[in-house]
Amino acid sequence: MSDALDAWLERAAVRLDPVSYAPLPADAGRLRAIDAALAAARVVFLGETNHFIHEKAEFRLWWLARLARLGRRLVVAEELGWSDGRDVARYLATGDESHIDATATFGDARHERADRDDRPTGILRASFDAYPTALFKAEQARFYRALRTLAPARFYGFDIDAVGAGYDDLLRARSHARRVPERFWSLLDRVDGEPLAAETARLERAMQVLEAIDDPTVAEMRDDLRSMIETCAYTLLAHPAADYAALRPAMAFREGTLKRRVDGIVDALADDEVLVLMAHAFHLAKDDRRIHGIGVGPGGDQVTSLGHHLVQERRLAPFSAWLVYGEGEDSQPFPDLPTRATFPPESLNRRLAARGAPLVVPVPASGAFADDIGVGHLYSQVVPVHLPSEADALFFVPRVSPLRGDRVVAS
Repeated sequence: MSDALDAWLERAAVRLDPVSYAPLPADAGRLRAIDAALAAARVVFLGETNHFIHEKAEFRLWWLARLARLGRRLVVAEELGWSDGRDVARYLATGDESHIDATATFGDARHERADRDDRPTGILRASFDAYPTALFKAEQARFYRALRTLAPARFYGFDIDAVGAGYDDLLRARSHARRVPERFWSLLDRVDGEPLAAETARLERAMQVLEAIDDPTVAEMRDDLRSMIETCAYTLLAHPAADYAALRPAMAFREGTLKRRVDGIVDALADDEVLVLMAHAFHLAKDDRRIHGIGVGPGGDQVTSLGHHLVQERRLAPFSAWLVYGEGEDSQPFPDLPTRATFPPESLNRRLAARGAPLVVPVPASGAFADDIGVGHLYSQVVPVHLPSEADALFFVPRVSPLRGDRVVAS
């Protein structure tokens, strides 16, 4: 593979400016085939290999800006809680950053109960306590500011929320949900001291009240309420898990919710829209069978990933770009896992790093990537991947840095 990969990089890779990430003029013509694929794609996967690096936003915006320049009408969906996605959508529509401040993921605490502690008690507790919330919010806010300039048609979060996020979304609808009986609103009242299982049952009773009402506003309310119920169910599985193996049922449940939510977004796409899904690359695998040994990853090794579902089961044909990096540090919060990337010389990461520049690399169906190659990602894990089965292009950054939240450049 060594000679074939080097020859392919020499012939096809697009070198990028290390500051602006603009394609070097000598290589820009090599993007024509990628642009043609983007112009035709109905769905685009942007698969990051690390959530906790500063350069993630640049990767996302590079591809989103390219789609916008091609005249694509963007529908953007992120590995972010459903209710938090509602808040981000409100910011994108109005420019009012108080909506970003209202997201639970970015530190807002209004969803928390004073009468109950919903924090993890098992393996997730340490990372929960050490989560880089302020830095993550700063990075995401700078990304959303840049995204707003691209005027996406719609935005969604499609992941699990924090317990309690979603009540405000439902109450916002009260003034124009005239067909909803008072019993429903009574069921939204929290019962002092109720355990999480009891809260889940109360919300399920509230859902039964909405089921028979045929109304667009109520349909949105059902989406919000269903996400709240799923968040409770996930939390009951995940938060007591004593070790990573015990997380598998929760990861399987979570992946099922991602599939259900994204299925709904796909089904609502207008003919002139392109859906851009942003998540960890392994959530967006086109074929789980060609990625080996990722451990307690998407689906907990019990169910297939979101991407596998969309490609292998729904028969969608997305364009997929993966973020890969050579070295550096991140801000991941698990204290028992590394924050510095140490990838072996034979890994894809180190092989690309030898080129000495940021790159966009088309992935051919044969030749350079015919054999499996190790792809390093979060926690310095290296996983053998058959790249032609998973990605159409790579976005390579030689060195990444921890979250910090300053300027974004969208080339």
